[in-house]
Amino acid sequence: MKNLWMWLVAALMVLSATAAAHADPLEVTLGDERFYLDVVDDPASRRQGLMGRASLAPHEGMLFDFPPDTTPAIWMRNMLISLDLLFVDDQSKLMKVFADVPPCEDTPCEIYRVERPVRFVIEVAAGTAARLELESGMFLDLGPLAEQPAPVR
Repeated sequence: MKNLWMWLVAALMVLSATAAAHADPLEVTLGDERFYLDVVDDPASRRQGLMGRASLAPHEGMLFDFPPDTTPAIWMRNMLISLDLLFVDDQSKLMKVFADVPPCEDTPCEIYRVERPVRFVIEVAAGTAARLELESGMFLDLGPLAEQPAPVR
């Protein structure tokens, strides 16, 4: 019975982290198109990310909001779909695009990162960056989130 309770608590923690990520999508503009991104800004939600999602609509995605001076490392472990990864600094400048990143099927998984701190990593459906001609050096319209302070550690 004790093991059952532990499993239930663990399952509820994962579900609550996932639910928190999908509470209020942020409307942003990438290229000339509107996107609705789930914002994750706490460690549990960032760890969960899009793991386990079987699909992603063309104008949906996830925005990871990191504390100042963070150099995030992203991997595709337990992912079911390919993604484009957009690393964005605190001025909303696109620093790096990793296009068509496949799920990781076997460990060790490849790690995706940039050399300097960034505030955001955006995950969108694979092919989005190419379709919208997104390139390093461009500035993105991240709406009101870009004006808010970064999350604390």
